[in-house]
Amino acid sequence: MNFCFDCGQENNIKRASIKMLLNDFFSTYFTVNSKLLLTLELLLTKPSFLSIAYLNGEIEGYLRPIRLYVFISFVFFLLSTNVTSYKSTIERINLALNEIPVTIGDLDDGFNESEKVPKINENAIDRKIEKIFSTERETTIFFNYMLAKFPIVLFVMIPVLGFLFYLFFYSKTYYYIDHLIFSLHLQCFLLALLIILTTIDWLLKIDLSMAAFLGLLVYGYIGALKFYKKTKLMTFLKLSLIGVFHSGLIVVVCILFFLLVMQTYSV
Repeated sequence: MNFCFDCGQENNIKRASIKMLLNDFFSTYFTVNSKLLLTLELLLTKPSFLSIAYLNGEIEGYLRPIRLYVFISFVFFLLSTNVTSYKSTIERINLALNEIPVTIGDLDDGFNESEKVPKINENAIDRKIEKIFSTERETTIFFNYMLAKFPIVLFVMIPVLGFLFYLFFYSKTYYYIDHLIFSLHLQCFLLALLIILTTIDWLLKIDLSMAAFLGLLVYGYIGALKFYKKTKLMTFLKLSLIGVFHSGLIVVVCILFFLLVMQTYSV
């Protein structure tokens, strides 16, 4: 009779204390945090390990794919926005020092909520594009606006990439969801790598964009070898074809994304 039959709570009534509050906080926080750190370590050092473990039912020891993606994407775009805002602020100050007028509206991302969005036609888009790229200041403001909405594009491309893996690595032993999980972890790795490289660029002023691209290629190749268990040559050829199709689709999606952003952006 030491525990309640309904909820399992111990039948020992204690007055709340600072010690009890701290125990609740640290037990909850560091349990989740340790799981996060372990998941990130495995994500960065063992390609496809998390995907295989998840599909084998090992889901309690690590963060689940969707939660991992949401966390990493949130950190990445938070970091990117802050870094970009910092750089654009410095650029605007430099422009102001060079006697180029900067208004309060410009510093507020150049967007006036009270203005009605005009009807978009081809001539209006042309005028917008001309206005956006007329000065460095306007271009910076516009790309900050686009960056805030870009997570939608990355999220949409994950099921597309999963479908390409499904087509090129088709097997009766794999369902579409299996390829989707692998694609999700691949996207998580890319964002985690970009977080690291963006931090290095911010602190040390070293541009490692090419390193991110090469790192993704190597990581994806090793991960696909372990996940699909094909020969090295077959894996390389199929990944090359996936890369070509995926790059083409990204271009199309980015163009559509640009046109949609132009409809909501006000200059």
